[in-house]
Amino acid sequence: MNFLFPTIEVEDLDKSMTFYMDIIKLEEERLFKPREGVEIAFLRDVDGNLVELIENRHIKENLDDRSSKVQLGFEVDNLEETIKFLNENGIHLESGPVDISEGRFITVRDPDGVRIALFDMEE
Repeated sequence: MNFLFPTIEVEDLDKSMTFYMDIIKLEEERLFKPREGVEIAFLRDVDGNLVELIENRHIKENLDDRSSKVQLGFEVDNLEETIKFLNENGIHLESGPVDISEGRFITVRDPDGVRIALFDMEE
């Protein structure tokens, strides 16, 4: 597996982007709205490392009650084989597979409740 990026759920995308761009000195890579009420920004550092910020108005009111506002993204070679491996090892899929423009992904939780997204990216 290859590490892709961390995802941070934010309450105000504009405010968070200002912080990460003006204070942390990340640059905007991509900004989009995959569906109504959801905005996503990818920011990158000088080495090309990415951070994903998500503002989701559908869960905003429950954001403080969630067990994790951070998600780590990893790329896998084959999502079906990964799902089979997870099932064989008693790891419950939290969501997915979810189709995205770049491929598909699933999410699981680590033993401490941190969300882990496993992406099968199209080449």
